[in-house]
Amino acid sequence: MEDILLNNSLKLPCPEGFHVMDDEERSELNIKGNGPGVCLSDPERHIIVSIGWQQVGGLTSLLLKSGDIVKNSEKAICKSMQSYGYQLEGFLQRSIAGNKADGFAYTYEAKEIPMYGQSCAMKVGKVFYYFHFYARQALREESLEIWEEILDSVR
Repeated sequence: MEDILLNNSLKLPCPEGFHVMDDEERSELNIKGNGPGVCLSDPERHIIVSIGWQQVGGLTSLLLKSGDIVKNSEKAICKSMQSYGYQLEGFLQRSIAGNKADGFAYTYEAKEIPMYGQSCAMKVGKVFYYFHFYARQALREESLEIWEEILDSVR
């Protein structure tokens, strides 16, 4: 299993069945933000995972919390995905690599296929990490198990 290094700080083993998406594959996605990151895809199970990061400095790093990032992200995703039937399912908290992460879950449609998504953010020092998960609603339960395994494997 290939290890993926995130920002020279965190490691994520690439799960079985997944591959790191190349630039061409990524360009087909409608992903917000252009910062550094990696996208993983399991085409057989119709799952995409996107992980990005952003370093912040100075006063911002002291004042900004992952909960603030998540609330702003939810508003932005809600606005940009209204035409896709976006519906917030709720906010959540969890641990990723021993750090508190805040997030939210939502549903939407892509090409008339009901989809489920989760987005989480965590702060490690002066770096914010963003974890996004997209799966078909029909495969939600089994896909969520895989998502949990991915988040639990981040070190």
